[in-house]
Amino acid sequence: MVKNSNYKIGLYIRVSSEEQAENPEGSIKSQEQRLREAVNFRNRQYGFGEIVDVYIDAGISAKNMKRPKLQEMLMDIKMKKINLIMMTELSRLSRSMSDFIQIWEILTTNKCSFMSLREDFDTTTSAGEMLLFNIVNFNQFERKQTSERVSANLLARAKRGLYNGGSVPLGFKLIQDRPGFLDIDEETAPTVKKAFEKFLEIGTLSRTAKWLNDNGYKPKLSREGGGSKMRVGHFTVDNLYHLLKNKAYIGVKVFSVKDKVEEAPAVWEAIIDETTFKRVNEELAKNKSRLKPISENRHPYILSGVSFCMTCGDHMPGKSATGRSGKVAYYEHSWATKRDSCLTKKTFKCNPHRVLAKKVEPLVWNEFTKLLTNEQFIKNLLEKVTAIHRDNDDHKERERLKAKQYGLNSQIDALAERIGILPREISPTPLFKQLEKIQNAKKEVDEKLNTLKDVNIDDRLVPLKTFQKFAEYSKFILNENPDFNVRRKILQKFVRRVEIGPDSVKIYWNVDKEFYSNEVIISSNNKEPSQAKACDPCKAEKNVRNVGSNSFTNGALRGTPEGIISLKSLV
Repeated sequence: MVKNSNYKIGLYIRVSSEEQAENPEGSIKSQEQRLREAVNFRNRQYGFGEIVDVYIDAGISAKNMKRPKLQEMLMDIKMKKINLIMMTELSRLSRSMSDFIQIWEILTTNKCSFMSLREDFDTTTSAGEMLLFNIVNFNQFERKQTSERVSANLLARAKRGLYNGGSVPLGFKLIQDRPGFLDIDEETAPTVKKAFEKFLEIGTLSRTAKWLNDNGYKPKLSREGGGSKMRVGHFTVDNLYHLLKNKAYIGVKVFSVKDKVEEAPAVWEAIIDETTFKRVNEELAKNKSRLKPISENRHPYILSGVSFCMTCGDHMPGKSATGRSGKVAYYEHSWATKRDSCLTKKTFKCNPHRVLAKKVEPLVWNEFTKLLTNEQFIKNLLEKVTAIHRDNDDHKERERLKAKQYGLNSQIDALAERIGILPREISPTPLFKQLEKIQNAKKEVDEKLNTLKDVNIDDRLVPLKTFQKFAEYSKFILNENPDFNVRRKILQKFVRRVEIGPDSVKIYWNVDKEFYSNEVIISSNNKEPSQAKACDPCKAEKNVRNVGSNSFTNGALRGTPEGIISLKSLV
C-alpha cells in the first residue's frame, strides 16, 4: 500500500515460459493492462503519479536476480528515476527470500515505495512487513516444491528408459505424439554404423574422422530436440569420440541420481550391437593409455594462458611435437587445429599458425627481466602510460558515442511511432523485439559514456614504490624456489597478455594500482623480502635471466634482434 501522490512509477512485468513470452495477447499484455488500469483509476481520484517506464522480463524465472530488466529497474531506483514499483502480484518480482531481502533493502534505502495489486496491504507497519515477507517465503516454498516435483518426475521417466529432452543423438529422431520415445533416423543411422565400423578397422579417432569426411559421411548441421548451437557439419576428434562413447546407441538410458551415474534399458531400438560397442570402447581406452603418457620432462610453457594471436585474437596454448632431435615445444591455434585436423582441405588460415617456444619465450622473459631488475625500465613504462593517457583527449570518442546515442534515440522514436499507428490485425511483436535490441545498444553506449567520464589515470596507475616492493618480493621467491611452475606464475602476475604476430610480439603489462596493492598485502602476510637474510640479489637476478634461455629443451634463441618485440602497456 502507498500513501503519497505524484509518484514516478515503474511497472514490472514477468512471465516464466517462452510460450507465454511469444504470445502477443497473453500474460504480458494482460499484466500491463491491469497495472495501467490501476494507475488510471487512482489518477481519477487524485494525482497518483505518472508511469515512467515498463520493465518486462519475458521467459525468465524468478528464482534469482539474473534478469536484465529487473537489474535495469533497480538501477533506475538508485538513480531516483522512479520512486514506486508496481506489479500484479509479489511472485512476479521474486520467489526467493534472500533475493527479496536485497530488493527490499534497495527500496527502503532509496525511499522507493512498493505496490502489488494482489497483496495490497500496508507495508509501512511492522505487521504489514511481516505479512509481506511471509508471502515471499510461501512463494519460495511453492517454487521449491514445483522444482522437486519436476525433478522426481524426470527421474521416474529416466528409470523407465524415456528420453527427457535435450539434443537428440545423431541417428535418432523424435516420434510425434509419443513424448519420451525415439525412432531410428534412416537418413543418418548409416553414418553412425559406419563410424563404429571404420574405427574398429582404422584404430584412431583422427584417421577415422578424416576417412568419414572424405567419403561423404558427415553429421547433419541441425539438431533436433534442443541445443543452442548447430553442429560443425563434419567429424572431428571430439564429436566422434562422444558419438562412440554414447550408450544411447545400444539402447541404454544413462542418468544421474545425486551425483551417481545410473543406467536403465531405453525404450528405443538400438543402432549398434553391444559387442561392437564394447570392442570400440576397449580400443578407445587402450588408445588413451598408450597415446597420452604422463611425463615429468614436460616443457614448462611459461606463456600458457596469456599467449594470443595478434591477427585473429584466438588463444594459442602450448603444444609439442616429436622431431628429429626430440620433442619440439610451440604455441599454436588450438581450436582451429582441432577443427581442421580431420579435413583434407584446410579452411583455417592465420599467420602465424604456430610459433616455436624457443623463439617467443626468451623474447618475453628478456623484457620481464628488465622489468624486475632495471628501475629505469619501469619508470619509463609508467611515464609512457601516463603520457598516453594525458595526451589522448577523450573528446573525439565522447563525441562519437554521443552521435551514436542520438542516432539510436531517433530509431527508438521512429519505431515507437510505427507501433502507435500499426493496424490491429498486424502483430507488433517483431517491432517490439527490434525496439528491445536498439534499447540494449543504447544502454551500452550510455555505459561507455559514463566510463569515459570516470576514468582517472592517477587512480588506476600503480605507484612506483608499490611496484618496486612487489618486484623485490618476486625476485626473492625466484631466488628461493627456481621451480618452473613458480616462475610461470610470477611472470603472469606482471604480464596480462602476450600477442604473437608474424614478425613481432606485443606484451601487455599489468600496471593496475588495485591489483598490485592487493598482491603486496598477500605477500606481506606470507614473508617479507627483508626477512630473508640469505637472499643474494645477484643470484636472484641470475635466476631470473637464466629462465629465458637455458631452460628450453630445444636450445636458446640465437641472435634475437631487439627490434622484434614491441611493447604495449594496458591499464
